[in-house]
Amino acid sequence: MVIGFKVMGAFRIATLPSASCLCAALCLLRVTPAVAATDDEKAGARAAATQGQAAYDNKHWAEALDLFTRAESLVHSPVHLLYKARALVQLGQLVKARETYLSLTREESTSSSPAVLKAREDAAKEVAQLEPRLANLTVKVDGAGAAEASVTMDGVKVPSALIGVARPADPGQHTLQASGNGVASDPQTVSLKEGGGATVTLLLKPAAGAAPVPPPNAAPPPAAPATAAAAVAATPPAESGKGNGLRTASYVSFGVGAVGVVLGTVFALKAKSKYSDGNALCNGQDPCNLSQSDADRREQLGKDGDSAKTMSIIGFVAGGVGVAAGTTLFILSGKKESESAQAGVHPWIGLGSAGLSGRF
Repeated sequence: MVIGFKVMGAFRIATLPSASCLCAALCLLRVTPAVAATDDEKAGARAAATQGQAAYDNKHWAEALDLFTRAESLVHSPVHLLYKARALVQLGQLVKARETYLSLTREESTSSSPAVLKAREDAAKEVAQLEPRLANLTVKVDGAGAAEASVTMDGVKVPSALIGVARPADPGQHTLQASGNGVASDPQTVSLKEGGGATVTLLLKPAAGAAPVPPPNAAPPPAAPATAAAAVAATPPAESGKGNGLRTASYVSFGVGAVGVVLGTVFALKAKSKYSDGNALCNGQDPCNLSQSDADRREQLGKDGDSAKTMSIIGFVAGGVGVAAGTTLFILSGKKESESAQAGVHPWIGLGSAGLSGRF
């Protein structure tokens, strides 16, 4: 093989014994860099390229890629890029190989070196053969919080601008997952064939232990209705210990119910006593002929009995409401959180009225 190169300002012709010496010779090419390489860098680049060529010939693709990458970082050479792209192809990293080929073919160079021209010519041919092998992948994200979610493919974050865009991908098996604030998708694995295409939709759902994300423009939850009088019991807020809170509220309601029953009984007995005392003034007479003072006293006893009767009714109603509320809360405390979260009860009493409000 015959190539030309410059040494000490003179153009000479040299014959290389094999292709394995190609990179070492190309390290002597005068390619104008942004910052001139030192002699140590040139010697190091030549050594790395020579070892990279040997690794490539022995099909040690990862080692060849590493060595040509190091050589290129020291001294730029189109041949370094060519063999980097070839090693990437062998490793199945077709997208990176394509971009490396294209950077070489699009590079502006005034060099007329046969080696440089050959490298660019080979790159143009090889990238044209590579293009049909690239797969095509579209990744979409759906569900609440999709606009802010991030996507990873094989553990590497996918730029947000590429979500929903059909883009080149390496053939083979890939694992994708989307995640966001309190939401995540299940990992999905897709197998891409050379020249094939696929669309993957990642569905977001609440992550374990995280609060669910409300849908966009969701209306706020309705406020609790006002009670007619002071509530005798209230449903505790929905928390992780909701079952214990409901159980405690049921005991309080039972206590209120018991107090109501006791008061109702006390006032009922009092009312009966007042009525009995008033009737006793008549001594069994019908009609009842009483003096004015006894008539006034009998009338007052009747009024006291009526008041006690009203208080007795209120007490029994409050007791019944308390017992009913306690029973409801006790039952709800034994339900699962997903069921009891939709239920609530607010017992109330007012002047001459009482009842329950809420959802069961």
